[in-house]
Amino acid sequence: MAINKLELAERLAKIRDKMHEENFNALIIYSDEYRSGNTTYFTDYKPINVIEESPQVIFVVEDADPVVMIGRLNSFAAKETIWIDDVRPIHEIDQHLDSIFKPIKSKNPKIGIIGDNLLPVKTFNSIKNNLPEAKFVSCGEMLSEIRAIKSPAEIELMRKAASINDYVLSKIVNKCKVGMTEVEVAAEAEYLGRKMGADIGSATVIMSGPNTNYPAWRPSQRKIQEGDFVMIDFNPSYEHYCNDSGFTILMPGSSDAKKKSVVSCHNIIKEIVPLIKPGTSSLTVYEYMLERLEPLGYSDNFTPYVSGRRGVGHGVGLDVVEDPDLNSSLDFEIQPGMTLAIKLDLHNIESQGSRIEVVTEITEDGNIPMNKLILEESNDYSIL
Repeated sequence: MAINKLELAERLAKIRDKMHEENFNALIIYSDEYRSGNTTYFTDYKPINVIEESPQVIFVVEDADPVVMIGRLNSFAAKETIWIDDVRPIHEIDQHLDSIFKPIKSKNPKIGIIGDNLLPVKTFNSIKNNLPEAKFVSCGEMLSEIRAIKSPAEIELMRKAASINDYVLSKIVNKCKVGMTEVEVAAEAEYLGRKMGADIGSATVIMSGPNTNYPAWRPSQRKIQEGDFVMIDFNPSYEHYCNDSGFTILMPGSSDAKKKSVVSCHNIIKEIVPLIKPGTSSLTVYEYMLERLEPLGYSDNFTPYVSGRRGVGHGVGLDVVEDPDLNSSLDFEIQPGMTLAIKLDLHNIESQGSRIEVVTEITEDGNIPMNKLILEESNDYSIL
Protein backbone atom coordinates (compact mmCIF):
# COMPACT_ATOMS: atom_id res chain seq x y z
CA MET A 1 0.00 0.00 0.00
CA ALA A 2 3.02 2.33 0.12
CA ILE A 3 3.33 5.28 -2.27
CA ASN A 4 4.98 4.10 -5.48
CA LYS A 5 8.11 5.50 -7.13
CA LEU A 6 6.20 7.09 -10.01
CA GLU A 7 4.08 9.19 -7.66
CA LEU A 8 7.15 10.21 -5.64
CA ALA A 9 8.92 11.30 -8.85
CA GLU A 10 5.84 13.29 -9.92
CA ARG A 11 5.89 15.12 -6.59
CA LEU A 12 9.50 16.13 -7.13
CA ALA A 13 8.66 17.34 -10.63
CA LYS A 14 5.81 19.49 -9.27
CA ILE A 15 7.96 21.20 -6.65
CA ARG A 16 10.73 21.74 -9.20
CA ASP A 17 8.21 23.39 -11.55
CA LYS A 18 7.13 25.70 -8.75
CA MET A 19 10.78 26.43 -7.98
CA HIS A 20 11.31 27.58 -11.58
CA GLU A 21 8.06 29.60 -11.60
CA GLU A 22 9.24 31.54 -8.53
CA ASN A 23 12.73 32.02 -10.02
CA PHE A 24 14.50 30.08 -7.30
CA ASN A 25 17.89 28.62 -8.19
CA ALA A 26 17.53 25.93 -5.53
CA LEU A 27 15.28 24.61 -2.78
CA ILE A 28 16.30 23.37 0.64
CA ILE A 29 13.56 21.12 2.04
CA TYR A 30 14.00 20.23 5.71
CA SER A 31 12.19 18.16 8.32
CA ASP A 32 12.88 16.00 11.35
CA GLU A 33 11.56 12.76 12.83
CA TYR A 34 8.61 14.28 14.65
CA ARG A 35 7.45 16.55 11.80
CA SER A 36 8.77 14.60 8.87
CA GLY A 37 6.17 15.42 6.23
CA ASN A 38 8.16 17.96 4.17
CA THR A 39 10.79 15.42 3.17
CA THR A 40 8.97 12.11 3.64
CA TYR A 41 6.59 13.46 0.99
CA PHE A 42 9.41 13.05 -1.54
CA THR A 43 11.42 10.12 -0.13
CA ASP A 44 8.76 7.94 1.52
CA TYR A 45 11.33 7.51 4.29
CA LYS A 46 10.59 8.56 7.86
CA PRO A 47 13.72 8.75 10.04
CA ILE A 48 13.83 7.20 13.47
CA ASN A 49 15.73 8.72 16.39
CA VAL A 50 18.04 5.98 17.69
CA ILE A 51 20.89 7.72 19.48
CA GLU A 52 20.98 10.74 17.20
CA GLU A 53 18.72 13.53 16.08
CA SER A 54 16.81 12.60 12.94
CA PRO A 55 17.08 15.34 10.32
CA GLN A 56 16.26 14.82 6.67
CA VAL A 57 17.07 17.49 4.08
CA ILE A 58 16.61 17.46 0.31
CA PHE A 59 18.60 19.78 -1.94
CA VAL A 60 16.96 20.55 -5.29
CA VAL A 61 19.45 22.60 -7.29
CA GLU A 62 18.22 23.83 -10.68
CA ASP A 63 17.78 20.71 -12.88
CA ALA A 64 20.42 18.56 -11.16
CA ASP A 65 19.45 15.30 -9.52
CA PRO A 66 18.22 15.78 -5.94
CA VAL A 67 20.50 15.10 -2.99
CA VAL A 68 19.20 13.75 0.32
CA MET A 69 21.17 14.29 3.52
CA ILE A 70 20.09 12.38 6.58
CA GLY A 71 21.30 11.35 10.04
CA ARG A 72 24.26 8.98 9.98
CA LEU A 73 22.51 5.90 11.40
CA ASN A 74 19.39 6.51 9.31
CA SER A 75 21.51 6.87 6.17
CA PHE A 76 22.20 3.12 6.00
CA ALA A 77 18.53 2.21 5.64
CA ALA A 78 17.75 5.29 3.55
CA LYS A 79 20.36 4.36 0.94
CA GLU A 80 18.79 0.90 0.65
CA THR A 81 15.13 1.91 0.53
CA ILE A 82 14.43 5.33 -0.95
CA TRP A 83 14.19 5.89 -4.69
CA ILE A 84 16.55 8.90 -4.82
CA ASP A 85 20.04 7.61 -5.58
CA ASP A 86 22.15 10.30 -3.92
CA VAL A 87 21.88 9.89 -0.12
CA ARG A 88 24.60 11.31 2.14
CA PRO A 89 25.10 11.53 5.93
CA ILE A 90 24.28 15.00 7.21
CA HIS A 91 27.03 15.07 9.85
CA GLU A 92 29.43 15.50 6.90
CA ILE A 93 27.45 18.38 5.38
CA ASP A 94 30.39 20.80 5.21
CA GLN A 95 32.28 18.31 3.02
CA HIS A 96 29.45 18.05 0.49
CA LEU A 97 28.01 21.53 0.01
CA ASP A 98 30.53 22.57 -2.64
CA SER A 99 29.54 19.71 -4.91
CA ILE A 100 25.81 20.07 -4.20
CA PHE A 101 25.75 23.79 -5.04
CA LYS A 102 28.32 23.65 -7.87
CA PRO A 103 25.73 24.52 -10.59
CA ILE A 104 24.94 27.86 -8.90
CA LYS A 105 28.23 28.79 -7.21
CA SER A 106 29.02 31.46 -9.83
CA LYS A 107 25.62 33.15 -9.44
CA ASN A 108 23.96 35.28 -6.79
CA PRO A 109 21.39 32.59 -6.21
CA LYS A 110 17.90 32.86 -4.80
CA ILE A 111 17.38 29.90 -2.45
CA GLY A 112 13.96 28.82 -1.20
CA ILE A 113 13.70 27.18 2.21
CA ILE A 114 10.84 24.84 3.08
CA GLY A 115 10.83 23.92 6.77
CA ASP A 116 12.77 26.96 8.00
CA ASN A 117 10.84 26.73 11.28
CA LEU A 118 12.62 23.40 11.88
CA LEU A 119 16.01 24.00 10.25
CA PRO A 120 18.77 24.13 12.90
CA VAL A 121 20.88 27.30 13.05
CA LYS A 122 24.06 25.22 12.73
CA THR A 123 22.88 23.62 9.48
CA PHE A 124 21.67 26.92 8.06
CA ASN A 125 24.97 28.61 8.90
CA SER A 126 26.87 25.88 7.04
CA ILE A 127 24.74 26.52 3.96
CA LYS A 128 24.94 30.30 4.28
CA ASN A 129 28.71 30.24 4.67
CA ASN A 130 28.98 28.14 1.51
CA LEU A 131 26.78 30.57 -0.44
CA PRO A 132 27.62 33.99 1.04
CA GLU A 133 25.99 35.90 -1.85
CA ALA A 134 22.74 33.95 -1.78
CA LYS A 135 19.36 35.34 -0.91
CA PHE A 136 17.37 32.95 1.29
CA VAL A 137 13.56 33.05 1.16
CA SER A 138 11.05 31.13 3.26
CA CYS A 139 8.63 29.42 0.84
CA GLY A 140 6.90 26.62 2.75
CA GLU A 141 3.54 27.56 1.26
CA MET A 142 4.74 26.21 -2.11
CA LEU A 143 4.82 22.71 -0.73
CA SER A 144 1.79 23.15 1.55
CA GLU A 145 -0.37 23.85 -1.51
CA ILE A 146 0.73 20.61 -3.15
CA ARG A 147 0.46 18.48 0.00
CA ALA A 148 -3.02 19.81 0.84
CA ILE A 149 -4.57 17.92 -2.10
CA LYS A 150 -4.26 14.19 -1.55
CA SER A 151 -3.88 11.53 -4.22
CA PRO A 152 -5.99 8.34 -4.29
CA ALA A 153 -3.02 6.41 -2.87
CA GLU A 154 -2.71 8.85 0.03
CA ILE A 155 -6.45 8.67 0.70
CA GLU A 156 -6.29 4.87 0.85
CA LEU A 157 -3.52 4.95 3.48
CA MET A 158 -5.33 7.60 5.50
CA ARG A 159 -8.51 5.52 5.49
CA LYS A 160 -6.55 2.61 6.91
CA ALA A 161 -5.18 4.83 9.68
CA ALA A 162 -8.72 6.07 10.39
CA SER A 163 -10.11 2.54 10.66
CA ILE A 164 -7.38 1.69 13.16
CA ASN A 165 -8.24 4.76 15.21
CA ASP A 166 -11.94 3.94 15.19
CA TYR A 167 -11.13 0.45 16.45
CA VAL A 168 -8.88 1.79 19.23
CA LEU A 169 -11.47 4.33 20.38
CA SER A 170 -14.21 1.69 20.40
CA LYS A 171 -12.11 -0.48 22.74
CA ILE A 172 -10.87 2.35 24.97
CA VAL A 173 -14.44 3.24 25.91
CA ASN A 174 -14.72 -0.16 27.61
CA LYS A 175 -11.19 -0.21 29.03
CA CYS A 176 -11.19 3.24 30.66
CA LYS A 177 -11.99 2.83 34.37
CA VAL A 178 -12.05 4.96 37.49
CA GLY A 179 -8.71 4.53 39.25
CA MET A 180 -6.63 4.06 36.09
CA THR A 181 -3.86 6.58 35.47
CA GLU A 182 -3.63 8.66 32.32
CA VAL A 183 -0.44 6.79 31.44
CA GLU A 184 -2.27 3.46 31.68
CA VAL A 185 -4.98 4.67 29.29
CA ALA A 186 -2.30 5.87 26.85
CA ALA A 187 -0.62 2.47 27.06
CA GLU A 188 -3.87 0.70 26.17
CA ALA A 189 -4.43 2.95 23.14
CA GLU A 190 -0.90 2.57 21.82
CA TYR A 191 -0.87 -1.20 22.40
CA LEU A 192 -4.12 -1.62 20.48
CA GLY A 193 -2.92 0.61 17.66
CA ARG A 194 0.39 -1.23 17.34
CA LYS A 195 -1.44 -4.57 17.31
CA MET A 196 -3.43 -3.28 14.33
CA GLY A 197 -0.24 -2.41 12.44
CA ALA A 198 -0.06 1.30 13.23
CA ASP A 199 2.83 3.56 14.06
CA ILE A 200 2.33 6.54 16.38
CA GLY A 201 1.72 9.66 14.33
CA SER A 202 2.21 12.05 17.24
CA ALA A 203 2.26 11.87 21.00
CA THR A 204 -0.84 10.27 22.53
CA VAL A 205 -2.75 12.85 24.57
CA ILE A 206 -4.75 11.56 27.54
CA MET A 207 -6.11 14.26 29.84
CA SER A 208 -8.42 13.72 32.79
CA GLY A 209 -10.26 15.89 35.27
CA PRO A 210 -8.71 19.36 35.68
CA ASN A 211 -5.99 18.46 33.16
CA THR A 212 -8.61 18.60 30.39
CA ASN A 213 -8.60 22.40 30.57
CA TYR A 214 -5.11 22.47 29.08
CA PRO A 215 -4.81 22.60 25.27
CA ALA A 216 -2.21 19.82 25.45
CA TRP A 217 -0.96 17.53 28.19
CA ARG A 218 1.49 14.68 28.54
CA PRO A 219 -0.20 11.64 30.16
CA SER A 220 0.58 11.68 33.87
CA GLN A 221 0.23 9.50 36.94
CA ARG A 222 -3.04 11.23 37.86
CA LYS A 223 -5.75 8.66 38.62
CA ILE A 224 -9.08 9.06 36.89
CA GLN A 225 -11.89 9.91 39.31
CA GLU A 226 -15.66 9.60 39.24
CA GLY A 227 -17.37 12.28 37.17
CA ASP A 228 -14.19 13.18 35.25
CA PHE A 229 -13.91 14.13 31.65
CA VAL A 230 -11.19 11.95 30.07
CA MET A 231 -10.03 13.38 26.75
CA ILE A 232 -8.68 10.75 24.33
CA ASP A 233 -6.61 12.13 21.44
CA PHE A 234 -4.84 9.19 19.78
CA ASN A 235 -3.11 9.70 16.43
CA PRO A 236 -2.05 6.51 14.63
CA SER A 237 -0.27 6.47 11.29
CA TYR A 238 -0.15 3.79 8.62
CA GLU A 239 2.70 3.76 6.09
CA HIS A 240 3.48 7.29 7.37
CA TYR A 241 -0.06 8.63 6.82
CA CYS A 242 -1.92 9.83 9.91
CA ASN A 243 -5.32 10.07 11.47
CA ASP A 244 -6.40 12.57 14.11
CA SER A 245 -9.63 11.58 15.79
CA GLY A 246 -10.77 11.45 19.36
CA PHE A 247 -13.49 12.11 21.88
CA THR A 248 -14.06 12.74 25.55
CA ILE A 249 -15.18 9.92 27.81
CA LEU A 250 -17.37 10.96 30.73
CA MET A 251 -16.85 8.75 33.76
CA PRO A 252 -19.69 7.44 35.98
CA GLY A 253 -21.00 9.81 38.64
CA SER A 254 -20.94 12.88 36.42
CA SER A 255 -23.27 15.86 36.55
CA ASP A 256 -26.15 16.52 34.17
CA ALA A 257 -24.30 19.61 32.91
CA LYS A 258 -21.37 17.52 31.76
CA LYS A 259 -23.65 14.95 30.18
CA LYS A 260 -25.46 17.68 28.27
CA SER A 261 -22.18 19.09 26.91
CA VAL A 262 -21.01 15.68 25.65
CA VAL A 263 -24.32 14.91 23.96
CA SER A 264 -24.42 18.39 22.43
CA CYS A 265 -20.89 18.13 20.99
CA HIS A 266 -21.55 14.72 19.46
CA ASN A 267 -24.79 15.97 17.92
CA ILE A 268 -23.18 19.12 16.50
CA ILE A 269 -20.32 17.21 14.87
CA LYS A 270 -22.87 14.85 13.27
CA GLU A 271 -24.87 17.82 11.97
CA ILE A 272 -22.07 19.90 10.51
CA VAL A 273 -19.73 17.33 8.92
CA PRO A 274 -22.24 16.54 6.12
CA LEU A 275 -22.53 20.29 5.42
CA ILE A 276 -18.86 20.82 4.58
CA LYS A 277 -18.49 21.20 0.81
CA PRO A 278 -15.85 22.21 -1.75
CA GLY A 279 -15.97 25.73 -3.10
CA THR A 280 -17.11 27.17 0.22
CA SER A 281 -15.22 29.27 2.76
CA SER A 282 -13.29 27.54 5.52
CA LEU A 283 -14.96 29.98 7.93
CA THR A 284 -18.21 28.05 7.54
CA VAL A 285 -16.87 25.32 9.86
CA TYR A 286 -16.49 27.82 12.71
CA GLU A 287 -19.81 29.48 11.84
CA TYR A 288 -21.69 26.14 11.79
CA MET A 289 -20.37 25.35 15.26
CA LEU A 290 -21.06 28.76 16.77
CA GLU A 291 -24.64 29.01 15.49
CA ARG A 292 -25.43 25.70 17.20
CA LEU A 293 -23.50 26.34 20.41
CA GLU A 294 -24.89 29.83 21.13
CA PRO A 295 -28.52 28.76 21.75
CA LEU A 296 -27.21 26.07 24.14
CA GLY A 297 -25.28 28.63 26.19
CA TYR A 298 -21.79 27.40 25.21
CA SER A 299 -20.49 30.48 23.37
CA ASP A 300 -18.15 31.47 26.22
CA ASN A 301 -16.87 27.90 26.45
CA PHE A 302 -16.04 27.88 22.74
CA THR A 303 -15.15 31.26 21.22
CA PRO A 304 -12.04 32.14 23.30
CA TYR A 305 -10.25 29.04 22.00
CA VAL A 306 -10.84 29.15 18.24
CA SER A 307 -8.89 32.19 17.01
CA GLY A 308 -5.45 30.60 17.12
CA ARG A 309 -3.79 27.69 15.41
CA ARG A 310 -6.16 24.82 14.48
CA GLY A 311 -9.04 26.33 16.49
CA VAL A 312 -11.74 24.20 14.82
CA GLY A 313 -9.55 21.88 12.77
CA HIS A 314 -6.67 21.50 10.35
CA GLY A 315 -5.28 19.47 7.51
CA VAL A 316 -4.07 15.92 8.14
CA GLY A 317 -1.72 13.76 6.08
CA LEU A 318 1.90 12.78 6.54
CA ASP A 319 1.82 14.97 9.64
CA VAL A 320 -1.00 14.80 12.17
CA VAL A 321 -1.27 18.57 11.95
CA GLU A 322 -0.54 20.24 8.63
CA ASP A 323 -1.91 23.05 6.49
CA PRO A 324 -4.52 24.29 5.90
CA ASP A 325 -5.53 25.66 9.28
CA LEU A 326 -9.15 25.97 10.37
CA ASN A 327 -9.98 28.73 12.84
CA SER A 328 -12.31 31.69 13.30
CA SER A 329 -10.33 34.13 11.17
CA LEU A 330 -8.53 32.28 8.36
CA ASP A 331 -10.56 32.32 5.14
CA PHE A 332 -9.64 29.97 2.28
CA GLU A 333 -11.63 27.96 -0.23
CA ILE A 334 -12.21 24.33 0.69
CA GLN A 335 -11.10 22.15 -2.24
CA PRO A 336 -11.66 18.57 -3.37
CA GLY A 337 -8.87 16.30 -2.21
CA MET A 338 -8.31 18.07 1.09
CA THR A 339 -8.37 15.89 4.20
CA LEU A 340 -9.52 17.93 7.18
CA ALA A 341 -9.81 17.19 10.87
CA ILE A 342 -12.96 18.85 12.21
CA LYS A 343 -12.54 19.62 15.91
CA LEU A 344 -14.91 20.94 18.56
CA ASP A 345 -13.46 21.93 21.95
CA LEU A 346 -15.34 23.25 24.97
CA HIS A 347 -13.58 24.46 28.12
CA ASN A 348 -14.59 25.45 31.65
CA ILE A 349 -17.44 22.98 31.92
CA GLU A 350 -17.31 22.69 35.71
CA SER A 351 -13.58 23.54 35.47
CA GLN A 352 -12.95 20.81 32.91
CA GLY A 353 -12.93 20.55 29.11
CA SER A 354 -13.90 18.24 26.26
CA ARG A 355 -12.93 17.58 22.65
CA ILE A 356 -14.42 15.66 19.76
CA GLU A 357 -12.69 15.33 16.39
CA VAL A 358 -13.09 13.45 13.11
CA VAL A 359 -11.23 13.49 9.79
CA THR A 360 -13.08 13.77 6.50
CA GLU A 361 -12.10 13.72 2.82
CA ILE A 362 -13.43 16.59 0.71
CA THR A 363 -14.86 15.25 -2.56
CA GLU A 364 -16.09 16.95 -5.74
CA ASP A 365 -19.57 17.45 -4.33
CA GLY A 366 -19.29 17.07 -0.55
CA ASN A 367 -17.21 14.97 1.78
CA ILE A 368 -16.73 11.37 2.89
CA PRO A 369 -15.81 10.94 6.56
CA MET A 370 -12.78 8.78 7.21
CA ASN A 371 -13.69 8.24 10.86
CA LYS A 372 -17.03 6.44 11.18
CA LEU A 373 -17.34 5.53 14.86
CA ILE A 374 -18.22 8.93 16.32
CA LEU A 375 -20.66 9.72 13.53
CA GLU A 376 -22.48 6.38 13.68
CA GLU A 377 -22.78 5.81 17.42
CA SER A 378 -25.35 7.46 19.70
CA ASN A 379 -24.69 10.92 21.11
CA ASP A 380 -24.22 9.48 24.60
CA TYR A 381 -21.81 6.78 23.39
CA SER A 382 -18.87 8.07 25.43
CA ILE A 383 -20.86 8.62 28.65
CA LEU A 384 -20.12 5.71 31.00
